[in-house]
Amino acid sequence: MLTTVMKNFFVRLSQPAKRQVSAFLMLAGLVAAVPLVPAPVLAETGLLEQVPIGPLSVGGRATYYDSKDGGANWFGGGQVRFHPSNYFAIEGSADYRRSHFGDTRVHTYPVQVSALIYPLGTTRLAPFLLGGGGWYYTTVKGPGNFDDTQNRFGAHAGGGLQYFLNTHWSVDSTYRYIWLEKIQSKDSNIVDKKFQDNGHMVTIGVNYHF
Repeated sequence: MLTTVMKNFFVRLSQPAKRQVSAFLMLAGLVAAVPLVPAPVLAETGLLEQVPIGPLSVGGRATYYDSKDGGANWFGGGQVRFHPSNYFAIEGSADYRRSHFGDTRVHTYPVQVSALIYPLGTTRLAPFLLGGGGWYYTTVKGPGNFDDTQNRFGAHAGGGLQYFLNTHWSVDSTYRYIWLEKIQSKDSNIVDKKFQDNGHMVTIGVNYHF
């Protein structure tokens, strides 16, 4: 009964609302993955054990992006992290995504630099906070033969959870909100248009440490 009511509620939502609910559910799932149990129990399971990893890691990731005015979808990318200590890391990442804003088609290649703070260190199950900025190489094609290349900049902030399988392999998931400069295009009457590209970004990655 409850499942049917929830399904009917979701069907009645507008498309933008559905995207926001989907992003919220993904974030809620990430938060729920953190075990809400006492520290002694975590210690017994080994989840608070410090894992001796190397200073560098490389990995691939799946990326979900839901922008304010555009569509939401999964894309792909990669990430490199430098760990000068067990409590701090610097991440460089590159992704690809495409969006539709009405009749305008946008291809974006984000390159981000993020600072990661691990409050508990690199424990077997390690939550972290992140923040940073990015450069977004963007190609835009719209009505009236509009074809333009734009270089945009934006800040981001969020958090994540990383699980270290051993000293060489880990999996992680992150959430970040991104603030971006607007995309400039034109409508069918060759009138200037600006699209809001702020949005939610979720990643799921696999990393090799050395």
